[in-house]
Amino acid sequence: IKRLVPPEYHDFWKVFSKHKSERFPEAKPWDHAIDLKDTFKPRKGHMIPLSAPERDEVSSFIDEQLRKGYIRPSKSPMTSPVFFIPKKDGKKRMIMDYRYVNEHTVKNAYPLPLISQLVDKLAGAKILTKMDLRWGYNNVRIKEEDAWKAAF
Repeated sequence: IKRLVPPEYHDFWKVFSKHKSERFPEAKPWDHAIDLKDTFKPRKGHMIPLSAPERDEVSSFIDEQLRKGYIRPSKSPMTSPVFFIPKKDGKKRMIMDYRYVNEHTVKNAYPLPLISQLVDKLAGAKILTKMDLRWGYNNVRIKEEDAWKAAF
C-alpha cells in the first residue's frame, strides 16, 4: 500500500493500513450512550427470511466480526433483525434493523448548522476529499452498559 500513497504522506501511511483499521478502540469516558425512554420494553426482533447465500453472508460476517473483537456472544433480552439491501455496485449490504430501538431512544438535542453556514465555511477551499473509511462506525464504542441494546 505504501507505493500507492504519495511520498509526502509516507510519514502517515499507517492510517491506510488494513490491519490498523481492524482494531477496536479502547473504552473511553466519551463512548456512545444509548439512552432509552422509560416506555422502552426489550423485545426479540422477528426473523426476516434470508436466502441461503444471505445466511452464508451473515455467518461469515459474524465469524469475521467475532475474530476482530467488534462483537461478542450475547444473552441480551432483545435482538434486532438483519436483512440485506442492494448496493449501487450490485452487491448487497447487510443491515441491522434498529428501528424499534431508535423509536425508543432519547434524542440528543443540539443545534445543527444550516447548509448555508456549511457552504460559507467551505468558501475558498482548494481541496475536496472523498473517502470510504473502513467500517468507520467501529471507531466509536458503545458504552459497556448499553451494548445489549445493539444485539442482533
